[in-house]
Amino acid sequence: MGKRLYVGNLPYDTDEASLREAFSQGGGTVERVHIVLDRETQRPRGFAFIEMATDEQAKAAMAALDGVMFGTRQLRVTEAEERRPGLGGGPGGGGYGGPRPAGPGAGPGGPARPADDGANRPRNFGPDARPKHERAREIEQRRASQRRRGAGDGAEDPFHGRRGSRRFEDDDEE
Repeated sequence: MGKRLYVGNLPYDTDEASLREAFSQGGGTVERVHIVLDRETQRPRGFAFIEMATDEQAKAAMAALDGVMFGTRQLRVTEAEERRPGLGGGPGGGGYGGPRPAGPGAGPGGPARPADDGANRPRNFGPDARPKHERAREIEQRRASQRRRGAGDGAEDPFHGRRGSRRFEDDDEE
């Protein structure tokens, strides 16, 4: 048994001082308290790691506090597992958001993909996936090209490029 404990199901308003006090009640010495925070919001995620001075103190704290109500929640106290290699967080990472293999043919998981900066990637959700200003610019360019094609006094083409019901008028003159 190690002297490092995992404390789960903590109330979100728990602070280091209250955890230190709870784990040192039985005469144990708390060396370190680490409350895990969310990366984006910097708020507690509801669990912490506590290092006790000795293995015996860690066993006693685990036996005394596992299942005890702490604030509004029932604590879960177990021995902390060591970090497994390749699951992110440390050198070598490889987990969620960890480093990825670089270059063609690197890394497991199938064929290598060419480097893509996103510019040549197909848009998966149709034309409305682009920002509004891009769509508006394209519509304006289409209208301008239609105005250029239909420019003139209209005498040579009274239907402005659309023939409608008079499309086969030339065939009737025979």
